[in-house]
Amino acid sequence: MIKWTFTAVVFTLFYIKEVVISNLRVARDVLSPRPHLKPGIVGVPVGDYSDRQIWVLASLLTMTPGTISIEVDEARHMLYLHTLYTEPSADELRAQIKRDYERPVRILF
Repeated sequence: MIKWTFTAVVFTLFYIKEVVISNLRVARDVLSPRPHLKPGIVGVPVGDYSDRQIWVLASLLTMTPGTISIEVDEARHMLYLHTLYTEPSADELRAQIKRDYERPVRILF
């Protein structure tokens, strides 16, 4: 119970920070004469996630400005996202999602 509570608090604070930063980044690019957008579609592996964990991950990523979940390919175990920012690379974005979201989503859901 302590591990779950600690993870919930830390992840909530992290997620609030991510939403604020993403809002500021998108707002800057909307108002800028030269936006730094590099849109693209990125596949994120979700191999051994449960259906609930995939749903939570897709929802969390969609609620973050600049990304939207567009499809889950169950045959390939991939969650496809449309993102406004694929820089520095799609691989880096996948690594960031794995690093920042995988453990909390598995523990909490």
